[in-house]
Amino acid sequence: MAKIRNLTQETGLKIQILSQEGYSCCQIARKCRCSPSAVEYTLQKYRQTNSSEDKPRSGRPRVSSARNDHILICMCRENRRMTSQELQQQWSNQTSVQCSTRTVRGRLLDHGLRSYKAVKKPLINERQRLARTARNWKKTLKLHKLVLSVLC
Repeated sequence: MAKIRNLTQETGLKIQILSQEGYSCCQIARKCRCSPSAVEYTLQKYRQTNSSEDKPRSGRPRVSSARNDHILICMCRENRRMTSQELQQQWSNQTSVQCSTRTVRGRLLDHGLRSYKAVKKPLINERQRLARTARNWKKTLKLHKLVLSVLC
């Protein structure tokens, strides 16, 4: 069966009311701006369960709660240089949540925290190195003059 778009509860209720008033599926579909098959599916689901609510979905339950996720996010923001493995170990020590490093990265991605690699910077050449040492010497000379003027 193909995936269908979930209709809102308002639309489902509107479909039920229009069906009880005697409208056909095509007429209901035009009024609700959805496909006739969606109307048929909604009516069929209502006849079987006497409710327009969705059934509980299957799937693996989440390892951590929203509170535990918040703790992980705070740990990451506190030290942005921590690896996902280090975060996972610290998180499991703090909250006793046992999960993989991939789960940690997924939680961080959900909250907009991406990982970045540092850009390789070129080494400084001889002229730049000499300029840097000259600046440092000027700073130390100014510091020595200031100390001597304070002492005298």
